[in-house]
Amino acid sequence: MNLRYLCANHRQWLTADTDRTEKAWLDWIERGKILTEECDHAQAISYLGCAFDLASFLLEKQWPTYAISAARFSESAIWLMAAYRERGDEKLRSYILAGASSYLARELGDSHKQRIAADCISALYPEETQLQLRDQSRTRFSASINGGNSLH
Repeated sequence: MNLRYLCANHRQWLTADTDRTEKAWLDWIERGKILTEECDHAQAISYLGCAFDLASFLLEKQWPTYAISAARFSESAIWLMAAYRERGDEKLRSYILAGASSYLARELGDSHKQRIAADCISALYPEETQLQLRDQSRTRFSASINGGNSLH
């Protein structure tokens, strides 16, 4: 993805030490969430974007584990997309969604990471996931009413 929220100097300094990277991520994701809840979306995007950059780095390093870094990456993307949506910028929200999904999809071929990657990708699509669950529930409900038999 080509969006960069951190300048080169800060990125280099923060990513030189994974503990420092993680601490900054924790601080910025929390601050971004608070600003989003306070409807200060422009400021929230600054913090959430930086958190997203750091989460991308931590996911690349799989630090501290793949599961944790993938979950944090997804969380960062979800909050950043929400802030863009609230600001009315569907184009950047969609760009983050496509890029984050693509980044996570790289691990779908790895049997050890496949389930985690799939879950993280699904979390990026809450509306679509809810619609699928509702459709599955209706199908199961209809099947149970009909005794599992078709009306054909």
